[in-house]
Amino acid sequence: MSELTQEGKGLKGSKFLFQQLVNDKQASLNYAILSSSPSLMGFIKHKDSFQWKSPLKELAYKEFRNELLELEDSWTINKDLLKEYWPAMGPQWDGIAIVEGKDGKKGLLLVEAKAHIKEMRSQIQAKGESRLLIEKTINEVKNYFHSSEPLDTWINQYYQLSNRLAFLYILNQKMEIPAWLVLTNFVDDQSHISTSLESWMGHYIEVFDQMGLNSSKCHLINNVITIFPELNETWLTKKG
Repeated sequence: MSELTQEGKGLKGSKFLFQQLVNDKQASLNYAILSSSPSLMGFIKHKDSFQWKSPLKELAYKEFRNELLELEDSWTINKDLLKEYWPAMGPQWDGIAIVEGKDGKKGLLLVEAKAHIKEMRSQIQAKGESRLLIEKTINEVKNYFHSSEPLDTWINQYYQLSNRLAFLYILNQKMEIPAWLVLTNFVDDQSHISTSLESWMGHYIEVFDQMGLNSSKCHLINNVITIFPELNETWLTKKG
């Protein structure tokens, strides 16, 4: 799990670091995301099309779950549809941004932040009907990505990434909301556990292979963005 306070401001690790990015280094964050995603670059109207909604200091670093559909009036009609694919409490996103498209259509960036590799491992905890619904949806997502790997790998090894991919699928394919998943992986975090760029790269290649994620089989993988912010002491100790 990410290193979190109960709520509000992070003290160390990925929560703390991503809050710093959004509130103090937003332009650098935007460029990192754009430079890593030709599909997003082809969608947005201009380079300043980002509107970060979370985690903002002035909103006590609020993080969104399913209520992200309330950020735009045109998205709220999908609230009942979401219930067909996911329980009432969806993933808690480390960051949310709205992006303006060339045709005036709004898109959504969903951020999952990590500071060390151990955070990647996770398994489903839901029980009863909620678990059955989640497993059904993730199996549908796995099939959409043309993955022949076992469902167990998706829900009991990399469940957090799986449920993030599920929301990427639901938003884009079921709700027709252009959405991108931004996997933010901090390099050499000195606030908690340090992970090198080489380690991150090797790990993602392994994870994508084990989950059967292949860009030649599914175009939606192009809406998964990986960025690797490198830290320095001056930034790390800055008060946010």
